[in-house]
Amino acid sequence: MDVLKDYLPAAKGYLPYYLVVTSIIAFGNALQNYVTLHFSRRLYNGQFVPNPSLPPKSAAFNPEDSTRKLVPASSVSNPKEARTQDQVTPLAARLFGTYTVVSAIVRIYAAYNLHLAPIYHITIWTYVVALAHFGTEFAVFKTAYMGPVASTFAFATAGIIWMTSQYSFYVEA
Repeated sequence: MDVLKDYLPAAKGYLPYYLVVTSIIAFGNALQNYVTLHFSRRLYNGQFVPNPSLPPKSAAFNPEDSTRKLVPASSVSNPKEARTQDQVTPLAARLFGTYTVVSAIVRIYAAYNLHLAPIYHITIWTYVVALAHFGTEFAVFKTAYMGPVASTFAFATAGIIWMTSQYSFYVEA
């Protein structure tokens, strides 16, 4: 255990360990995004159809360029008539994996440097962005299932609350 102890953050309290744990989880999640789409497909609702409310292609508008070009299959009256498409693509998974690696790097760096205000602020933002992303995918875009994103909501909310409430304990004035 003494060998492991040498690599753990020396800061006071438990927040640095929380940051290390969430970083390790994030690195694992990023790796799986590069290797397989299986777990991402369990998180995101993959059944989407072309949005019937978009206008047809014209000189001024191309439905294929719209960020609203697909809607959940469950939101159209007869989804069987339209060919479903999967929004969990290899490109999307790699992009999400890359973002997750960046978040993990920020958090692991913060675990060892919580006394620095800029690092502390940036780390809080990693949790805010994660919560906003999964929150909007679940509530606004209807592309994520609550079951799989519940743990992300819990980790992000805990990180935001913990870090904002303990700011003066860790950050040197």
